[in-house]
Amino acid sequence: VVEPVVANCHAFLDLVGQEYTVAPATRGIVDPVSIKMPINGVPFRSGSGLRTTMLADCSLAKSLVLAAPHWRKRGIVEVTDLGVYNYRCINNDGTPPNCTIGLSEHSFGNAIDLASFKDMAGETYVVNDDWVIDPDDHTCTAPTEPGKDAFLHEMICEIKANKIWNIVLTPNYNTLHRNHFHVDLTAGSDFITRTQIDEGDHGHASANDH
Repeated sequence: VVEPVVANCHAFLDLVGQEYTVAPATRGIVDPVSIKMPINGVPFRSGSGLRTTMLADCSLAKSLVLAAPHWRKRGIVEVTDLGVYNYRCINNDGTPPNCTIGLSEHSFGNAIDLASFKDMAGETYVVNDDWVIDPDDHTCTAPTEPGKDAFLHEMICEIKANKIWNIVLTPNYNTLHRNHFHVDLTAGSDFITRTQIDEGDHGHASANDH
């Protein structure tokens, strides 16, 4: 997927024909947009059913537009997410602005938690059930189980390799991420390989998770 050169994020969405509206000023979000479904041909589902819109920073909207071709080529016709914007502390450790570690990337609207993926045959790939936690520190080179585990590894590692997101936290990261991929756009970060750690371990400063 080759990213076109445009003046800004809004111009990118306009160029690719992605429908959106400028959202009202929202605490934490620099460039809030309400992106209309589907996103580059891929619908999203949340806990309340199929989404019609998604509030996010324009930069996250752009990243989802760029991720969509990777999903479509694998036959994915629907993505279920656990949430995007939520102004809160990392791991809910405190109440903003009094956070022990810092604000979650969800507070800035530049993170999304991806829980499952449904293909055109009706098969669903569920992170919680189908991802086999890797025994070492190399998420994208570790051996995988045939079938759904391999599918999930190959998909998320391909998208990360294409630099669409800066941070990817898989179930390898810690038990708080057992049921989803947390992906975000933390500036200056490049992170996916981390083994399972204790919930209280925040040793990797650039991986400010949810």
